[in-house]
Amino acid sequence: MRSFARVKWSKLTAILPAGFKGEYDVRYKIALLILGVTVLAASIAAGISYQSVRSLIINKSERNALLEVRERANKIDRWIGTRKTEIEILANTPGVRSMNWSVAGPYLKSEINRLQEFQHFALIEPDGSYFTTKVGRALINVSDRQHFKKAMAGEVYVSDPTISRTIKKQSIVPISAPVWSNSGKSIYKTVEKPIGVMNGAIKIDRVVEVVGKLEYGAGTYAFVLNSQGVPIVHPDARLMGNIDKPAPSLLESADANLANAAREMVYQKTGILLTQINDARVYVAYLPLEQAEWSIALVIPRENLEKELLPLNIMAATAAALAAAAILAAVAALKLFVLKSIRTRAEALLHRLTGRIRACLELDRILETTVDELGTLLKLDRAIFGWYDPRQDTVEFCWEYCREGLSGRLGIFGARGGPSGDLAARLHRCETILLHQTAADDGETPECDRAHLELADSRYAAVPVLTQNNRLGYLFACANRRFATPDEVEILEAIADSLAIAISQSQLHGQIQDELKLLEEVLAKLRRTEEHLVQSERMAIVGQLAAGIAREINNPINFIYGRLIHVNDYIKDLLDIIRVYREQYPEPVPGVAKKIETFDLDFISEDLPQILNSLKIGTDRIRQIVLALRNFSFPDADSKERVNLHESIDSILVLLAHRMEPKILAVKDYSNLPPILCYPGKVSQVLANILSNAIDAVSSIEISDRVITIKTGIVEHSTGRFIAVSIAHNGSRISPEAQQRIFDPFCRTKSFKNFTGLGLSVCYKIIVELHGGRLSVQSPVSCQTASETGGGAEFVVELPIV
Repeated sequence: MRSFARVKWSKLTAILPAGFKGEYDVRYKIALLILGVTVLAASIAAGISYQSVRSLIINKSERNALLEVRERANKIDRWIGTRKTEIEILANTPGVRSMNWSVAGPYLKSEINRLQEFQHFALIEPDGSYFTTKVGRALINVSDRQHFKKAMAGEVYVSDPTISRTIKKQSIVPISAPVWSNSGKSIYKTVEKPIGVMNGAIKIDRVVEVVGKLEYGAGTYAFVLNSQGVPIVHPDARLMGNIDKPAPSLLESADANLANAAREMVYQKTGILLTQINDARVYVAYLPLEQAEWSIALVIPRENLEKELLPLNIMAATAAALAAAAILAAVAALKLFVLKSIRTRAEALLHRLTGRIRACLELDRILETTVDELGTLLKLDRAIFGWYDPRQDTVEFCWEYCREGLSGRLGIFGARGGPSGDLAARLHRCETILLHQTAADDGETPECDRAHLELADSRYAAVPVLTQNNRLGYLFACANRRFATPDEVEILEAIADSLAIAISQSQLHGQIQDELKLLEEVLAKLRRTEEHLVQSERMAIVGQLAAGIAREINNPINFIYGRLIHVNDYIKDLLDIIRVYREQYPEPVPGVAKKIETFDLDFISEDLPQILNSLKIGTDRIRQIVLALRNFSFPDADSKERVNLHESIDSILVLLAHRMEPKILAVKDYSNLPPILCYPGKVSQVLANILSNAIDAVSSIEISDRVITIKTGIVEHSTGRFIAVSIAHNGSRISPEAQQRIFDPFCRTKSFKNFTGLGLSVCYKIIVELHGGRLSVQSPVSCQTASETGGGAEFVVELPIV
C-alpha cells in the first residue's frame, strides 16, 4: 500500500483543494511564530536563571564582606569591653569607693602602670571636680561632659572621642563608671545615687589600627562613625572630628548616597548596599559596635565584590552564541521540513486513511471513520456509504459525511424509470442521476416533500465495495468542483479495496466473537455442572461414610455404655462384700494379709469407682459425637424436610469441639424458631463451612479473648419472613476486595490444607439458588465480638419460612 501511495502521490495532491500547498505557507509562519515564542520563553528562563545564580554569588560575596567587617568589629568590641570591665572593677575597689584621693590616688597610680592601655585615671566628685593620676587636683570641671552624666546616672559609658582637658591637644576616649557607697548594697543601686565617677582615658589609636587593617581587595577603606554620624576614624583626616573639635556629620553630606549610608549606620542597622560614592559604584558593608554608640563601615569597589561573576558571564555569553546558532539551524531545518512535508503528507494521506479503516474491527466505526476521513481530508461536500439492494434497485445510505450547511441524506434512495439493475449500471458510468427517497421509509410523507440527491456528472464518484458474503456496497464522493478523473477514481478504488478488506475482517471478527461467546457459555455450564457433580459426589460419599461409621461405632458404644452400668453395680457389690469380710475377719490369715498388702486393697477400693466413672463419661462423650455425626450426615434427599436448626448447629459444634477447646469460646444466642423446610444435609454443610472458617479466622491472630457468636432469629423483608442465622467472630478481618468476590467460584479465603470441603460459592448457591434465601458478609464487625484491632467478620444465612 505504501508503494502505491508513493506512485500516486502527485495524483492524490491533485484531488486536494488548490489551497493545500498554501496551507504549508501558513503552517510555516505558525511554526516560525512558535519557534520565536519558544526562543523568547527560553531567553526569559535563561535570564531568570542567570539573575538567580548571579544573586547567589553576590549574596555569598556580601556575606563574606560582612563577616570580615564583623570580625574587626568584634576585636574592637572585645578591646573596649575589656577596658570597661577594668574601669568598673576599679570603681568597686574599697580605696576608690572611699572617694578620698589620698587613699585612692596611690592605688590608681600603681594601676596605671599595670594597665598600660589607659593614659590616666580620674576620680570625679559629684559636682564635676576631679583628681587625675597626671596632675592630681584639676582646676577645671567636667560636669558638662556626657560621660560624667551617664556615669552619675548609674551607667558604665564609653564616650565619643574628645580632647583631654587635663592634657591639652590629646585626643582620648573617656570610659566612665559610677562609684557606689561602701555601705550601699548592690540590690539598692537602682534607688541609690552614685557618690562619684571613676574615669579612664584611652587613646583612639588602637581603634584606628584595627580599622586600618580592614580591607577587601585593592581600593577598599574602612571608617567609623560616632552616634552623630561624625567620622571618628577615616582615611581622610579632614572629615574626622570629636566632641571638642566638631566636624560635619555625614548625615548632612552633599552626596545623598553617602548620607543614606550614614543614616543606616547611625540607626544602628546592619547590612550591605550597592551605591555610588564620589562617582564610583561601591558596596558599603556596615554594622554597629556593641560596646559603644559607634558604627563601622567598609567601602568595597564593585569589581572587587563581583569578580566571581566573570566565569558566569563568560558561560552566559557562550550559551547565548550557541543558542543563536541553534536558532539559525532550526529555521533552516524548518524550511527543509516544510518542503518535505508537502510530499510526505500526500504520500501518507492514503496510507493513513486505509490504515485507520483496517485497524478497526467494528463495522459501524469502520464505515463512520471512512466517510469522515474521506470527507475531511479531501474537502468533499458529501462522502456516503450505502448498501445496494439488487431486488429493489435501491441504495440504502447508512453512513454519511456532509459539509456544514448541507442537510443529511440517510435512508433508502432509488432512481425512477429504469429496468431492474439500471441504477448500478448508471453509477458505474458516473452518469447524472437524481435519487429520490423511497416510500418505504415514510409512507405518510408526500412524494414532492421527500428528500432527493442529485449526482451530477463529473462531480461525483461511486466506487463499488464487494464483501466476502457477496453483499455490494457503494462509496460515494461528491464535490462542488470537477471530480472523478481516472486517476482520482483509481485512488478511491484503492480506498474501497481497503474498506472491503476491513468489512470482511469485521464480519469475521463478529463471527469469532459469537463463537467465543457461545463457547464461554458452554464452558460456564460445563464448569457449573462439573462443580455440582464433584460436590454432590463428594458430599454423598462423605455422608455415606459418616453415616456408616456412626452406625458401626454406635452399636459397640451402646453395648459398652449399657454394660458399664452393670459392671459398676457388680464392682460396688464386690467391694461391699470385701468390706463386710474385713469387718467380720479383721485379722486375716497370713496369706490373705500378704496379698492385701501387695495389691493395696484400700487404693483399689477408692480408685476403681473413679475409673468406672471416667469410662462412663468417655463413652457418653463418644455417644454424643456419634449422635451429632448421624444428625450432621443427612442423606441428600430429593425433597425438603423440616428440621430444627438449633439441633443442627449444636451437632456441628460437637464435631468441631476439638478445634475450639479451650481457647475459643462459642456464645449461643438462640431465639424460638419453628422447624424450617430445607435440605438438611446441604444446610448443615453450609453452617459447618462457615463455622470452620470462623475458627480459622480467630486462630490466625493473637488476641486475648477469641469469641464466636451464633445468633438466631426471625427477620422480615418485603419478600416475606426469614429465619436468620448469624455467625460472627472477632478474628482477622476480610478486605473489601475479598468481600466483593468472596462468593465467586474458585475463590479461596484460606489454604487448601485447611479447606473443609465446601467453598463459599457453593454455599451461596445452596442458600440463594437452591433455597431462595440470602447469604451476606460484613467485615469489620462493630459489635461486642469485634477484636481489639477493629476486625472480625459476620456471615448471615437467611432461609425463607414456608
